[in-house]
Amino acid sequence: MKTFLSILFCITISLVSLPAHAEFSFSTKPELKPTIAVLVGGQGAIRSNEKAMKIIYDKLNEKFPNAKYNLTTDSKLTQDALVFAEDEDVTDLSNIKKAQLAKFGKERNFDYVIVLVLGMGYGRAGIDFWSANYDIDVDLQAKVVDVATSQYLYRQNIMGHGRSSAPIGTPSSVNAFAKATQKCMEQFCAEVNINPVKPEKIETNEPAPAL
Repeated sequence: MKTFLSILFCITISLVSLPAHAEFSFSTKPELKPTIAVLVGGQGAIRSNEKAMKIIYDKLNEKFPNAKYNLTTDSKLTQDALVFAEDEDVTDLSNIKKAQLAKFGKERNFDYVIVLVLGMGYGRAGIDFWSANYDIDVDLQAKVVDVATSQYLYRQNIMGHGRSSAPIGTPSSVNAFAKATQKCMEQFCAEVNINPVKPEKIETNEPAPAL
């Protein structure tokens, strides 16, 4: 009994010594955020453009901040996607179907899957009164699949134009492509909308197997 009273006394002293503004949280359940997988595709020469790739991921992180979303874009996800594409006989990411993307998301516990496939148009070099120019168009195939419903949340082909100029020397095709990619991503981020509240799982009642 003395031991119990001693413990109770210590707890009481501890509570009294806390600041008046201290708050208690008895909930151990973490705040859940929507999980989003991002797959970026395109020809090797396109994906090797570091400026364009950085723009894509910077815009995505700006659109889906870590405070509200769990965004996965790492190399491990790319490896999973390559294995999945092989299993599904998908040779080009631009041809993957929404049902396959939903399957990919369900198997890896994602709420949404974003696919961005970059296509490059013909470059055009020219000279005006002031400088040499290089123009190029980028075609961004954008898909956002709601894994719970297996339906598109967003599906568009976005065109972006970029130009690089050089008063002296040769204009940069890399910079022109990066500028076109930025315009595509700005449109994508302006148009797509994913609720920051984690969606509830949809329960499916599958029929019982026939005896």
